[in-house]
Amino acid sequence: MKDNTLNYLNYRILLYSNSIVAFSMGLFMPFYVVFIQDFGGSIESFGFAFGLMILAQSSTSYFAGKYSDKFGRKIFLIVPGFLITILIILYTLITSLIQLYILQIILGISSAIQQTMETTMLGDVTEKVSRGANIGKYHAIIGVAAAIAMMGGGYVVGQLGIEIIFYIVAAFSLISTILLFYIKEK
Repeated sequence: MKDNTLNYLNYRILLYSNSIVAFSMGLFMPFYVVFIQDFGGSIESFGFAFGLMILAQSSTSYFAGKYSDKFGRKIFLIVPGFLITILIILYTLITSLIQLYILQIILGISSAIQQTMETTMLGDVTEKVSRGANIGKYHAIIGVAAAIAMMGGGYVVGQLGIEIIFYIVAAFSLISTILLFYIKEK
């Protein structure tokens, strides 16, 4: 970690925020297929919806990185965070596959911006000599958070139902986004 206290603080905020996101996505992702099937979609619908999201992510990443160099990273972390919170809630309100596909595209764009900024900011706040170790530690902690959520998610769904997962994930997304306001850019 760079000796700079500001960089260390930003690293910790990013780590806490994205650990919360990873935990919430760990709750959400295993039941996404079940949600689509309950919604009336087929496995083909799931593949198409997921493909649309990945295509939107791939189309957005370059531009997110390019404009963050011009306007800063923080705004490109916060705005998509709030948008993702809203999108997760909207999943509970959709009534057609077309609406699902539209949400997937918007989620892909928002996720691409956020993931690109996460990677870029990690580069900004870590020192070259220890960057690999710090980023490795970062991803290990986030991975453990997601794994724990996946293991406990079945219990939550079994007790409370699948729709409640969307509201829990939205709440965690909101909390993680609010943490990002504490990041300080130079």
